[in-house]
Amino acid sequence: MERLVRNYMVTSNDATEEAKSIVSEIVYSIKSGQATLITLVQVLGEFLTNEDVTIRAKGTGLLSAVLADCPQEQVNNAAINVLVDFYCERLSDTASAPELLQGIESLTRFNAFHDENSVKVAKSIFTSVNVQSFQQTTRHYVFQIFDRLLKHHLSALKQAEQDFVIGFIQVMDGEKDPRNLLLAFSLVKLIIHEFDISKRVELLFEVTFCYFPITFKPPPDDPYGITADDLKIALRECLSATPYFAELAMPLLIEKLTSSSGNAKKDSMETLASCAPVYGAKSIVPHLEELWEYLREEVVNATDDSFEIIALEAIKSVVATLSSGIINKMDHLQQFLKTIITECMENLKEPELKLAKPCGRILMYCAMASDPSFNIVMLATLRVLIQQYKESELATRKKGILEVLRVFITASKNLYGSIENPLQDLDADFVTPLSSFKDVYIEIFSSALLSQNEYNELRLCGLLGLHDMIFLHQFFNDDEVGIILQYFNRAVLEETDQEISNEALKSLANIAKYKSNIVLEVTLPVFLDILPYDKDEMKIDNIHGMNLKKANYVKTLDALSELAIEPILFEAYVPQILNKLDFASAEIDLEYSESLLQSLHNLLLKKTHHSDISRYVDIIVPHLLTKSIGPSLYGNSDIENTIQSVFFDKKVIKIVAGIISVITKNLNVSEQSIFISQMFEIFVKGNLNLNYLGFSDQEKALFSTTFYPLSVESSSQQQNLTLLFTAAVGSCRKEVPYPSPNISEFLSNLVEISLNTKNELQHHSLAQLAASILNKWNQENELNQFVETKILGELRNHFALSSTGNEVMKQPSLDIFIWLTKALILRTHLLGYRCVDQITSQFNDPMLGKRASERFEVLIGESDLLNKQSFAVVKTLHKQRFFNYCMPILAEGFKLSSDEVKHNYLIALSHLLRNIPKQVLLSELPSLIPLLIHSLSLPDAELKSSTIDTFYIISANAPHIISEHISSLIPLLLSSTKGDKGNTMRVRISALQCLGILPNHIPFDVLFPFKSKILRELSAALDDKKRLVRKQAVDCRNKWFLFIGPRTD
Repeated sequence: MERLVRNYMVTSNDATEEAKSIVSEIVYSIKSGQATLITLVQVLGEFLTNEDVTIRAKGTGLLSAVLADCPQEQVNNAAINVLVDFYCERLSDTASAPELLQGIESLTRFNAFHDENSVKVAKSIFTSVNVQSFQQTTRHYVFQIFDRLLKHHLSALKQAEQDFVIGFIQVMDGEKDPRNLLLAFSLVKLIIHEFDISKRVELLFEVTFCYFPITFKPPPDDPYGITADDLKIALRECLSATPYFAELAMPLLIEKLTSSSGNAKKDSMETLASCAPVYGAKSIVPHLEELWEYLREEVVNATDDSFEIIALEAIKSVVATLSSGIINKMDHLQQFLKTIITECMENLKEPELKLAKPCGRILMYCAMASDPSFNIVMLATLRVLIQQYKESELATRKKGILEVLRVFITASKNLYGSIENPLQDLDADFVTPLSSFKDVYIEIFSSALLSQNEYNELRLCGLLGLHDMIFLHQFFNDDEVGIILQYFNRAVLEETDQEISNEALKSLANIAKYKSNIVLEVTLPVFLDILPYDKDEMKIDNIHGMNLKKANYVKTLDALSELAIEPILFEAYVPQILNKLDFASAEIDLEYSESLLQSLHNLLLKKTHHSDISRYVDIIVPHLLTKSIGPSLYGNSDIENTIQSVFFDKKVIKIVAGIISVITKNLNVSEQSIFISQMFEIFVKGNLNLNYLGFSDQEKALFSTTFYPLSVESSSQQQNLTLLFTAAVGSCRKEVPYPSPNISEFLSNLVEISLNTKNELQHHSLAQLAASILNKWNQENELNQFVETKILGELRNHFALSSTGNEVMKQPSLDIFIWLTKALILRTHLLGYRCVDQITSQFNDPMLGKRASERFEVLIGESDLLNKQSFAVVKTLHKQRFFNYCMPILAEGFKLSSDEVKHNYLIALSHLLRNIPKQVLLSELPSLIPLLIHSLSLPDAELKSSTIDTFYIISANAPHIISEHISSLIPLLLSSTKGDKGNTMRVRISALQCLGILPNHIPFDVLFPFKSKILRELSAALDDKKRLVRKQAVDCRNKWFLFIGPRTD
């Protein structure tokens, strides 16, 4: 021990590795029982009493450092008592005080540190340490010590509470460090709550309020993350902790309200709102006139919305405080509200003017402060406002009054709760006081909505008011809600103004969440009945006198997609939609059928995660499968289009696939297992006798062909239905077992069919299905073998070998290979990167090079099937890994390849850059810029557009890199704005957008020399044949006209 101590004492600095190592050795010796703390103190004796202040401090520092790491069990009560006595007696040694306080802070953390020790430590610090004379670190030890003492030894300290309060005030007085202040404010709040401060109120207030208002601005590199708001909130909690502060604080807070500093005003209002309920009515009353004057000014003349809200909250807090107490038998609440109401109502005589809105908001905040204030404000204003509304002829004035009437609905919702946000402590039979005006409110708001020739803003206000009233607690009965819903129905279906129609639909959708039964009874039947169900209805809509096919049912179906989300509504919606689909398909009405199916699909997407979706796997899916499969079973496969059906249409098939996919995703593992078994029976085995399907015996008797969609010999109609099988199987969880004895064999069959089919939809859907199965395959050995033999072996040979008989297989085999590679890349499988090598090796092939490079979009882009929503295995950083692997290959390939195929590497690069996270892109920019600039000189429009979009991102996020290449970039961008070959409309618009963003990001001195050239050459784009290009050219030119000097942000 003596050796270790002497070695420590000769170290140059306590923070060196050598010093830390010695401390660790000493701690280990104590922990292992080879030495004790008392032994250490004895060995340190000559250093602790040395006349040299540096040696004394260093010796004390060693003891304190050991205490900080010493285990609890090694320090007993006796040791703690000895050490506390030692440390406290030496606190007057100013030179060693920082090290002594560090040691005391460590001692307070030991379990053996008891109440007597805490009192002794507190007294010693108060009498021996001038805290504010030390550096921040030392002061922080002091506040940490008091934090431990107050939280763990409070009862002992309270025995000498007056001395403690005075002592802490002295410790805190003059503190400026934000970290220490945050701790000090929390301790002040604790002292206020736990100690009798009545004799020290003024001292405690002064040492606290002197920091108000907080003006702290954290440094950019602040390691502690303390913000001004942290300090403001902590100080506010101190000032609002006791009513004792009221007499001292109120005059000062009101004085700060007159400050020219916005922050001071804001802090004063927020503090006032927090303090008023604590200070009580007695403290507020003498200042009511001044408070109203200043707070009204902040609301009425607010230049900042946030200031207005804070001022309104302060008014609300004052009113709530007055509501809780009556002084000297005089109702100061009524007097204060009378002043406010009188002034506000005077301004509301002309409600269309600008003062009306702030006055309405003041009345709202006063009303929602308390039950008494709500009744006072309501009774004093509503009758006058209602009479004013009835007598007014001016629509803008009516609208202004209606907005004020609406604020009482909002106030009631906030004070008494609503259907959306019910209050827990409210009686079930409670009725808002606003109910006494219910009839007149219904009359006024309904008439406003229903007046067809009125100002649309007034009608919109009426609609919003009716919506809000429905959500008031116990305000309307069901019959009244039903009447209002009828108004909303008409607004959605018949209204010519789009804003009112949209708002009515939004209101109905919101009401449907809480009043589903009424919507089911009043609204849903109306909307469903409008959808045609026979030939006569399809011809003319009797209500509108317009062609229903072209307009009305689309709007109605869009509305139903918003309304029927709740389970009870969806349950009523589904059979009606399926019945109307039967009619539409029987009439071969493709447009109507598509709209019905699209509405169902949209609604299912909005219902995702609703538990009721799973039951429709036995209702919607078999119905759609029957409708889709049936028509393909009539006629001869050699004779196309023998039977006409809307379900032969590829767009319809894709929508049906989307519906099946959404429902499948919402099934659990066991439900999916059952469903997939049925799908295999139907699509793989061709079994149409399942009860799951809805074919009758009569229908089956008419079938003239078998159902075998997974065959290259089937009719194109059946082959197209492969997409439905893919949608179901590809949307399954990876835990679901496929009802196939050999996954490898099944996958091989899918690949073989996809490879040999001439049907594009079948080829594409089976390639995706094979990729999905491969991605979710959890048998690693079997997967590796399949990839090695089937993908890197047989499939690769189809496109990589140059036999003449193989030409027809090259493109389809490459496409399948790419989808299977994507499946591996998503799970960052090593064999996936070997497959990528095979794809990039085709870039030099004259037949496959361009196709291989363009398919990079598939490899790294988003997929409808291979995604997390469809339970694919998608590793978090797969895009970054793919980029890091491919980037060197593409760069090297570009350098070494001939000019004829260089663009293939750039096309692949453009797809890569478009789909990687922005952070990854920016980190690799310096090496990419030359390649990107070269891309702009090539004629490929897709490549150009993608490259320009990349430059747009770079300009906004890394302008310093763009600045280095600006002289090369601008001429190429200008060239891309012209209607030359290769410059499609999309290219021209992208180039103009990129040019337009440059002035906002590139330094003025770098960019300004190009201004005149750009303005001159934009003239061609200003005369472009396409309106969208001309519009973008005008926006671009305006930005360059305004580019007259460095930005001043």
